[in-house]
Amino acid sequence: MNKYPPKKLIKDIDSTDVQNFKLSFNSSTNVLSEGDEGYEKSIIRWADNAIKKAGIVVQATCLDDIVKTVKFASKNHLDFAVSCGGHSSSGTSSSEGGVVLDMRKLNKVRVDVEKKLIYAQGGALFGDVDNEAWKYGLATVGGIVDHTGIGGLTLGGGFGHLTGRHGLTIDNVVGATIVTADGEVKELSESKNKDLFWAIRGCGANFGVVYEFIYKAHEQKEVFAGVIAYPAEKLDTIIEAINIWLKNRRSENEGMAVVISRSPPENKPIIALLLFSNDPSEQVFRERYSVIYNCGEPIMEQVGCMPYPKLNTLANGFASFGDRKAMFNAHITHLDLSNIREAYNSYIKFTDENPTTSQSYLAFDLYGTEKFCSVPTDSTAFYPRKPFYNVVIVQRWLNEKDDKIVYDWAKKIQNIISNDEEKSLYVNFVDMSDDIGYNENRIKSTWGDNLEKLKELKGKYDPNVFFRKGAIIWP
Repeated sequence: MNKYPPKKLIKDIDSTDVQNFKLSFNSSTNVLSEGDEGYEKSIIRWADNAIKKAGIVVQATCLDDIVKTVKFASKNHLDFAVSCGGHSSSGTSSSEGGVVLDMRKLNKVRVDVEKKLIYAQGGALFGDVDNEAWKYGLATVGGIVDHTGIGGLTLGGGFGHLTGRHGLTIDNVVGATIVTADGEVKELSESKNKDLFWAIRGCGANFGVVYEFIYKAHEQKEVFAGVIAYPAEKLDTIIEAINIWLKNRRSENEGMAVVISRSPPENKPIIALLLFSNDPSEQVFRERYSVIYNCGEPIMEQVGCMPYPKLNTLANGFASFGDRKAMFNAHITHLDLSNIREAYNSYIKFTDENPTTSQSYLAFDLYGTEKFCSVPTDSTAFYPRKPFYNVVIVQRWLNEKDDKIVYDWAKKIQNIISNDEEKSLYVNFVDMSDDIGYNENRIKSTWGDNLEKLKELKGKYDPNVFFRKGAIIWP
């Protein structure tokens, strides 16, 4: 990949050019360097290991700020990152010495009730989208943590509680406004720049900075949902019950996330289940999850009728800011008890031997697959349009010296858990900081038969590979 210009840092650029760039913004836009008020706050990320000392942080307040920043960084071959929610634990929303485009002030959301469309600026969080849409009894497919940025999640595909009913987040995107690597503003839809619209739905951050997304909105009523937990001794019984539930459920109206974790302060191993019923009735909820409740009395139960936006806050406790973090992904087609038991035993042994990793956990996202599988594989860049469930191995630890042992353990768990013959990957969970950048096997596992078309489009819209963070497509 040496034919592409190497990335430069702000310190490599003529100081006069840098100063002129800073002065080109109006007074409402902050352009921050180390030592400026607000700089340290601007580089905070969800994971402490993703915090990097940016050369410049541009806190954009309008579309022109994005254009200006992209043109400057592209012209000077600068290392460039875009930050919204800042959830990338590999640090792809950060830059050590380069340019960070901070989108968080571009967070306006508006709803066209008549057309059932949500217009959301690229710096919005999914909590912003949920809350504004709910004012009108509407919702779209978003993540299950409300402080996740809409940009990264949407561009990668997007799974959530409503996936069983409405598909992936990208299946609900009907338009976008994007700034490409040459600083051009393009409106995307099925009728405008159709090839690029195809690409951004599942490509990750390979083709541009999204100024605005347009989502389909759906009528949404209150839901009955919550978290119940069982002691780890119930693992086999719970997994067997979940498999029965998976076989019999109405997947468009039910969903579950299963988390194997340790409960502070004693750090006792538990199995927590986030249960979702797209119906406000407690009776319906109890009926749908009767096979789970038949496993015995939970050690903790917090369930109830709630507005849809509150549902997307229930997992926030597992996803708080701070500490070092990394995520690794596996796809499964079913819950294999022997594999899960082996992974559980490894998890207990590893966290016992490495106490600062005790808040790591294994999460199984069991959302309905029929809707997103009904979309043809070649209709968007997102590739694995097949029945599968995401398993996320979330590592959380304190000390940089432990990075390698944590990563090595996560990769071991990935091999234990995965029962997907294709070994496909979901780009939003390809997030190990020791494995970012170009990786041929990884991009083939992520985009499969869509990869060649994506390479062609990368050559067309980003021939110098300006967007070079995360899982990179090279022309």
